[in-house]
Amino acid sequence: MLKDITLEIFEGEKFGIIGASGAGKSTLMHHLNGIIKGTGEICIASQIIGKVPDEDIRKLVGLVFQNPEDQLFCPSVYEDIAFGLINQGIKATELEERITKTLKGLNILDYKDLSSQHLSFGEKKKVALATILAMSPKIICLDEPFANLDYATIFQLIDLIDSLPQTRIVISQEILLSLTVCDRLAVMKQGEIIAVAPAAEIAADHGLLKSAGLDYLPFLAKIDHLLSKR
Repeated sequence: MLKDITLEIFEGEKFGIIGASGAGKSTLMHHLNGIIKGTGEICIASQIIGKVPDEDIRKLVGLVFQNPEDQLFCPSVYEDIAFGLINQGIKATELEERITKTLKGLNILDYKDLSSQHLSFGEKKKVALATILAMSPKIICLDEPFANLDYATIFQLIDLIDSLPQTRIVISQEILLSLTVCDRLAVMKQGEIIAVAPAAEIAADHGLLKSAGLDYLPFLAKIDHLLSKR
């Protein structure tokens, strides 16, 4: 349950929402395009959720779920990406152009005719992102984008997120990875936002991170200790 949330995210910003498991990060994300509706007011690009059709908000805000299989259900990658575009009323001629452009931009054009069920987890994550990018939202929210990925794929994803022109909201438990892609961070604990500040300030406040279950210093110290012993 979310409590007393007040948050402002600026156009074009790379913003992170971090917190331990169960802190309310994903619940907050699902409010941003009306999947979950609560009390209070959420304004997206001057449009207030609940006062305009949900479809209008969902054209503005694209969500990339933690588990890509929640977004991929069609027989082919092409059809997975086409699904959202067709629902937006995109015509056949533009459909082909958008899908090809998106796949090329992510360097996954070879996946076009494949079934997503035959792809690796990292490849599925890229296709899930493609389904959102093709619809050209103004805001992209990524829920735990680095979870269960190898380092090579993580580095590719960091570069990709950094290159996107949209407002980017990254939901993560990974403070160190969040620092690589976010200008500002909000820290959540038990459904509340307990701090919002530039990423470097959040990273330096170990008392804050410890209280939120996110302090990374003991982990780094443990690695240093183990390496020193060897």
